[in-house]
Order: sequence, then structure tokens, then C-alpha cells
Amino acid sequence: MKIKMSTDEFETLFKQYKADIYRIAYTYVNNEADALDVVQETAYQAFISRNKIRDKTKFKSWLLKIAVNKSRDLLRKNKMILFDDLSTVRTMEIKKDESVSMFMDDLKSLSLDEKNIIVLKIYFQYTFEQISEELKLPISTVKSKYYRALEKLKVEEGVYDRQA
Repeated sequence: MKIKMSTDEFETLFKQYKADIYRIAYTYVNNEADALDVVQETAYQAFISRNKIRDKTKFKSWLLKIAVNKSRDLLRKNKMILFDDLSTVRTMEIKKDESVSMFMDDLKSLSLDEKNIIVLKIYFQYTFEQISEELKLPISTVKSKYYRALEKLKVEEGVYDRQA
């Protein structure tokens, strides 16, 4: 059952998560102007769709999903999609106490597919199967790109042990 959300209620909730939307957008588009455009597009899309949300407790994840989609749309529009070759990778755990902003900054070095997979897996806690459906990629590709991205993040954080 859909809920009705007043304009004031929407504005209050949106302002609460605006910085998170900006950070996630910036990790995709890698520049301030485009990230601000994504925030604006996200606000507009969320506002016109505000009465479609069924659970206010999921408002933040709903907003961030819109932001990810708007970021991806902007990249497609600007033909900035990156492709990487797959390679063998090892797994690593993301430090649980790492701040979201540092985590988002670290994603800048990843390809678009890798960013999408990491954000969906870690931030939205999707399963590999859900990510595979969302991105229309084979599950084996999703897993490979996920572990490759984790390896890149591990190297970037300076914790890579080449002798392991």
C-alpha cells in the first residue's frame, strides 16, 4: 500500500540525505557540477514519485537508488562508460568501521560496472543474483567484477600483500 507524503515531509527527509546523494553521485561522475546535476535530478524524480514509496523507513535507500540510476544515465548520455578486462582476483573484506565518505572516495578508481556492483552489494546489500538481474550481467561476471573491485580497493588502501 502506497503512502501519501506531504511536500514538507519530503523536503525534510530529502535534506537529511542530500549529502549522501551527492557523495554517491560524485563517485560515479567524478566532478562537482555533474554530481550537483545528479542531486537535482534525483530530487526532481523523487519528488514527483514520492507517493509511490510504500515504506518511509526505506526512503534513504530509495533515494540512493534513484541517484545511482541518474548517475548512470548521465554517464551513458555523455558516453563515459568504462570497460575493464576481467582477471583473477582474491577476496577481501571491507573494513566495517570505514566511513561512508572515505568508501565513496575510494570508488573513484573503479570502472562503472565495478562501482555499480560494489554499491549494490555493500551499500544496498543486494545478493549476487539480484545484482545480476539489475545490471543484466551473468552472475559469474558480477562475482568476478566484484572481487576485482575489492582487490583494487585493497591496493588503493595500501593493505595489499603481494606475497600472500
